[in-house]
Amino acid sequence: MNETGSRGERMVALFLLGLAMFTPPLLDVFDAGAEVTVWGIPLLYLYLFAAWAVLIGFMAMAAERRAREDSEEPPTGQSRTPNYSI
Repeated sequence: MNETGSRGERMVALFLLGLAMFTPPLLDVFDAGAEVTVWGIPLLYLYLFAAWAVLIGFMAMAAERRAREDSEEPPTGQSRTPNYSI
C-alpha cells in the first residue's frame, strides 16, 4: 500500500483507539468512586488523564513520523519531480 494509505490507516486506528478508550463500559471499570485513589487522585481521573496523554503521545509520534517521511531528501541524482524533457 502507498504511504498515503498507511498514514490514513494510522490516523483511523488512533481515532478508533481513542473511541474505545473513552467508551462508557471501559470508564465504568475505572469508576470505583472516591474510595480508590492513587497518590490521592481518584482512579477514574487518573485513567482519564493517562489515556488522554497516551493518545496525544501516539498522535505526536504519528505526526512526527509523517513529517519526517515528507521531508526526506531523494537519493542523489534523482529529483522529486519527473523530468519530461524530450
